[in-house]
Amino acid sequence: MKIIDIFREVRNNPSGHTFTVAPVPQCHGVFLGVDTVGRPCLFVSAGERSIEPPLRTAHVLLHLSTEYSLAIGSGWPNLGLFHSLCCETSDKPEVDTFLILVEAFLARHEGQPIAADTLTSFFRSMVRLFAVGMAQDVEAERQGLWGELFVMTRVRGFRFWAPFWHSEATRRFDFSASGRRVEVKTTVGVERIHHFSHRQVYAVEGEEIMIASLLLRKEDAGLSLRELVYDARTALQDTPFYLKLERAVRRAGMEEDSETGPIFDAIEASRELAWFRSTEAPHFRVPEPPGVSETRYKVDLSTAPRLDPWELEEWLNLWSAVPPELVDSRREW
Repeated sequence: MKIIDIFREVRNNPSGHTFTVAPVPQCHGVFLGVDTVGRPCLFVSAGERSIEPPLRTAHVLLHLSTEYSLAIGSGWPNLGLFHSLCCETSDKPEVDTFLILVEAFLARHEGQPIAADTLTSFFRSMVRLFAVGMAQDVEAERQGLWGELFVMTRVRGFRFWAPFWHSEATRRFDFSASGRRVEVKTTVGVERIHHFSHRQVYAVEGEEIMIASLLLRKEDAGLSLRELVYDARTALQDTPFYLKLERAVRRAGMEEDSETGPIFDAIEASRELAWFRSTEAPHFRVPEPPGVSETRYKVDLSTAPRLDPWELEEWLNLWSAVPPELVDSRREW
């Protein structure tokens, strides 16, 4: 049973006590519940009482090793010692995000005891995630995310790319590892013209940059950003890279399931996906002069030679050999 289903079950059948809970399958000593106003709370059995003070933000509250009375279903509440992680808002998008993160967290720790420091690390990751705001140009952000997720799923899969995916919106490249870079560019129309910063197309010494170019066509019966997000969540749920996806989802304002996002023709996008070496793309072949920065321009890739499929495969095989210390694999929970 999914966490969202457990949440709905206990929310729709309150016991009348402070916390109504249900056990989480495959997670010993773990319960999901609601408080008296229907906000979700996660409870994890604790060994001994803690003197640690609670940690609280506007979105989430963590109590370690505290005594609670939990009512399982309509039964009388049972007294016990638990760590608790509670959602502090009733705002639906934030509640949905809380539940999605809890499900991913429990999937990573299924069948394992959850220690206090592990839960604390998860709390801090939640705090950082809730601090992410929506992009100013949400339409462009959503189109860009559609392109990144589409390339990931069509070339090698989400799990291959996730370690190399950017963690912050300020990163210059969409994927990076050990001197290799990939920048995904999308445009709606028939002309393969994209906007670049100078640094995204000008490779410094010891660096290789590949451009994944997508020509998109809107199609009501096509592939939506919501579907791509769902597929990515399914693929990455039990990995340490899940938070990268959720940050991107929040920047694109895609937290609510009712938000479909842009819909493009997936068959056309697959056919029009082309890869280019940045060295073959038209660009200024000198670094920005002193005193000049953030140079941006449009690049027409129609005259640039495309990378052959076998060349791309050989190049991507090198990514698989990247040492772990050079991969952005920070375990945040």
